[in-house]
Amino acid sequence: MRAAHRTFARIAGIALAATALAGCAPDPAPSAAVTWMNGFCGAVKEFIEGNNTMTSAGGETVEAVKKSTSDQLGHYAAILAKTVDGLRALPAAPVPAGDTAKQDFLAKYTSARDKTVKAKADLDAAGENDTVAQGRAVEGLIAAQKDAYGALDPVAAILEAPELKTAAATAERCRP
Repeated sequence: MRAAHRTFARIAGIALAATALAGCAPDPAPSAAVTWMNGFCGAVKEFIEGNNTMTSAGGETVEAVKKSTSDQLGHYAAILAKTVDGLRALPAAPVPAGDTAKQDFLAKYTSARDKTVKAKADLDAAGENDTVAQGRAVEGLIAAQKDAYGALDPVAAILEAPELKTAAATAERCRP
């Protein structure tokens, strides 16, 4: 009887130790919140990386400046479109605050994309030496940047949601 009691005690001790270790070990499968935050932060991070590679407009002639400005607008429109697509592709957030943040960021990036596309189209349709069109294109780019720059910190947008805040701390794409 004592042997059975000792065996049971050992098994119970091993089970207790395994349970304690399992509780301390990281979850091998990422949670839905971490996965969602990786997608949310990733879309914004890709925008920032693309924005950092955008070249300045310039040139020695009005025509050269127009072409480089058009190229700059095209690059900016492309990275904004990619960001909008990335945000739209996100599934529903695990908590409502995530969906609210996503919609806010989506509205800002969509507005910026639309302004950039319009500025590029208007500039491309203008005459070669139309400096007024050049000025309007630059104003359009600045307006688009104001929209986009209002949505650069996805983690700050979800701080009121503890589950997402915790997920952001471990989500790889949310790290600087």
